[in-house]
Amino acid sequence: MKSSQNKKRAGLLALVCAAGTVQAVEWRGLLDLRASDADASAAITSSGMSKSRYDAGSPTLSIGQAVLHGDADLTDTISASLELGADQQHRGRTVDVREAWLAWSPLPAGAWKTRVKAGFFFPPSSVEIDYDAVGWVPKHTISASAINSWIGEELRTNGVEWSARRLGRHAGAPYDVGVVLGAFTGNDPTGTLLAWRGWSITDRIGGRNDALLLPDIPSYGPTGTISRQSRTIHPFREIDGRLGYYAGANLNFGSALELAALHYDNRADPWVVKDGQYGWRTRFDHVSAVWRPQGEWELAMQAMRGDTLMGWNAVALDFQSWYLLASHPLGPGTAALRYDRFRTTEHDNLPGDPNNETGHGVALAYELPLTDSWSLMSEALFVRSDRAARVLIDEAPLQNERSLTVSLRLKW
Repeated sequence: MKSSQNKKRAGLLALVCAAGTVQAVEWRGLLDLRASDADASAAITSSGMSKSRYDAGSPTLSIGQAVLHGDADLTDTISASLELGADQQHRGRTVDVREAWLAWSPLPAGAWKTRVKAGFFFPPSSVEIDYDAVGWVPKHTISASAINSWIGEELRTNGVEWSARRLGRHAGAPYDVGVVLGAFTGNDPTGTLLAWRGWSITDRIGGRNDALLLPDIPSYGPTGTISRQSRTIHPFREIDGRLGYYAGANLNFGSALELAALHYDNRADPWVVKDGQYGWRTRFDHVSAVWRPQGEWELAMQAMRGDTLMGWNAVALDFQSWYLLASHPLGPGTAALRYDRFRTTEHDNLPGDPNNETGHGVALAYELPLTDSWSLMSEALFVRSDRAARVLIDEAPLQNERSLTVSLRLKW
């Protein structure tokens, strides 16, 4: 295990050094200062089963995140990227690697443009997140949807991705069409959070060395039925030596309409357990759409449906979630409204370990640019969820959570 971790660290260090030797390095950053007021019970950052990042005991003022992002052109066709992040509620290292990758983008041949990307990075599975911005933050809200909150904590590609796009303007077509294929290691524990903590609506981003503390429930306690499972989860560990994969396609009619679909399968062996981490066979299908009609409206939706399995049907559940988001300029800023639905449905052999959950959430946000570098965003969030497992930690299954968060952001 130590040898494998050392090799991974050496690879990341080599990428950093490679970027550092190039003069054309562009460094960007994000500092996100927060003021929050919430009434939830123990939040996910306090190993609880509420749905938000902040609870009634959270400090009013905090650092939401601090991010340093570097991009470098190593040659005319090879580029490198590195992103480091930190926040006050990180249980792993204080400063952690969020992304680190190399990309080869050969000169286009005709209408086709291709790219090969290798390293540690987010899969292309969100229309809510601005992939070109610093910090993998939502464009119009503070919190991410349930889908993207889960992706931010438990999903990362640690491998290779090939993508190709046929540019319509070079082929006499009114649309661009693209395909993407990815193969990766790690992500074997993916599904653990959905099963034992449930969906969340937050903006917490996991790092490569992240450590998440699960709620204190009996199933994985010293005398529980799954006692080999550690209460601390490392989402990006490789456990069984198998490669996972994803495959997707997208279709864009200029900027007016964007459609995408993705199938993901980590191919984990649910029988394997190593260093307190089980393999979870997790797979899902994902679709998304963005429509920008006249009048500066932007309407976005995402939907996900999948399943996860650990052990000999010890934990097995189906999961699904979707959201709708609308945004429009309002006065000097931009207003946004998002509605979320989420659910998990168990069908396993451990009745004493309930994993069923239903819920919905509403987020209302407003972003106000102050200068070219400073902006102010506020968000009111309401989440209602019903999770039977809360009785195991002496909480009511049905909970309503409300929070108000103000974010002062500095970007450079």
